[in-house]
Amino acid sequence: MKKLILIHAVIEMIAGVLFIFRPDMILMVSDQEPSTLLLAKIYAILMFSFGAVCFFIYSIFEYSVVFKKIIMILMAFHLMVALQMYSGFDQGLVMNLGPFGLHIALAVLFGAGYMKEINSFK
Repeated sequence: MKKLILIHAVIEMIAGVLFIFRPDMILMVSDQEPSTLLLAKIYAILMFSFGAVCFFIYSIFEYSVVFKKIIMILMAFHLMVALQMYSGFDQGLVMNLGPFGLHIALAVLFGAGYMKEINSFK
């Protein structure tokens, strides 16, 4: 579980830095409004910050009720983002299923990791 949190932190931080400099890649639409790009940059900053927080969580991780809840929150976050990205693809707002695939994969990995180590949490 600890390695999964580290992988998650690295993915979020890399994506955050990438999207800060290329916010147009989030939705992959060529003619975005400036306000959309501003919101994309804010989301990119959030991604990087979320990754940094997850890196901190990785550094102090232990099997406890608090960290069990954190894992559940991470799983729910990625599931909700995945569903929103699929909805955006279905409406033509997101040009491919890449964001959906990444977030659903992370949600499934957190769910599988949680189920595998469910008895380790005190």
